[in-house]
Amino acid sequence: MSRIKSLASAYLLAALLAGCRQPLEPWEEIDLSKAVKIEPSAQYIAWWNELEVCSGLSGDVHKVAFYVDPNDSTIQVGSESYWGYWIENGNRIVLAGPWAENEKLVKHEEMHALLQSPLHPPAYFNGPCGDLTYAEEG
Repeated sequence: MSRIKSLASAYLLAALLAGCRQPLEPWEEIDLSKAVKIEPSAQYIAWWNELEVCSGLSGDVHKVAFYVDPNDSTIQVGSESYWGYWIENGNRIVLAGPWAENEKLVKHEEMHALLQSPLHPPAYFNGPCGDLTYAEEG
């Protein structure tokens, strides 16, 4: 009898696991259909170079794909809204139109690209490069 219960439990567990769907990564929910891919401006390159000097990190700004959504004031990522967002897959930075020339925001997203990380280590986001954080961030 216990073997039948074990088999039934194993079958039920397998059925439950098979029915589960891997949740989307947050960046997979970003709609880039309205965004325009742009080349990094001279200002973006200058900010990148400043970040390299103050952080001690190095990277190629031309390996980052920059996008601007000119008609939206925020970027929707799942149920959250942001002014800008770094997407690890494809090393992309997406900026909401009104914020595309905001030094702090662009540098914030560029720092993610330099670190190749979505995290906000204080040594890089609130250190020699200045305060690149926003109150809502962890």
